[in-house]
Amino acid sequence: MAFSLSQFTQDSNTQNEAQYKFQIDASKQMQSLTQQAADDALWRAAQNNAMAKVKGMSKLAEAANQLS
Repeated sequence: MAFSLSQFTQDSNTQNEAQYKFQIDASKQMQSLTQQAADDALWRAAQNNAMAKVKGMSKLAEAANQLS
């Protein structure tokens, strides 16, 4: 079965376009996942910071109770 040059070019262009769209979608997904990971990391840091403050206040209150 013989293919014409124009048919081959059209098929190649169709494949290139499909691959390009796939790469764009993959890139958007990766950006979304990266943003989600950054947000999660910031949330964890904020939670750890809040817990450290609570523990610090607890130790301060404990020391004050021991002094009285």
